Amino acid sequence: MIIEKLQQESLARREMEERLIKTIDAQFKQIKADVCSESRSRYESVESLKQCLENDFPKLNDMIKAEGSQRYATDQALRDRAEEQTGQLELAVETERKAREETEEAILEMLRDMVTKVKFEIDSERTDRETNHRTLLGLLHETSAKFDNR
Repeated sequence: MIIEKLQQESLARREMEERLIKTIDAQFKQIKADVCSESRSRYESVESLKQCLENDFPKLNDMIKAEGSQRYATDQALRDRAEEQTGQLELAVETERKAREETEEAILEMLRDMVTKVKFEIDSERTDRETNHRTLLGLLHETSAKFDNR
């Protein structure tokens, strides 16, 4: 019964870990896709403007380069933020895994102690019963001997 509960709790925790990992993966993939899409979109915009304006507006070309640098810095900041959040999520998963393992170990230790105690009590009860059985047999023999002597 306790083992079943332990197995159920272990299974539930594993399922929770799997769901958390799937959620993390999905969020990471979504952020990565957003960053890539945004980068691609920005890159295409910059390239299109660059081709149109390089010949006619050299001054605007310098502004476009500055915008590209700014966008690159923004993209890098987004990537850094995504990596930081991923690290935090990995740390949270690892912390939860360690807590689950510690809980399982504590439960197993309690079960071991309980099994040892129950074995001791069973052995003690068996010894008491054997002693009582011998005593009763002795009394029965004495009583039988007294009846035979009469």
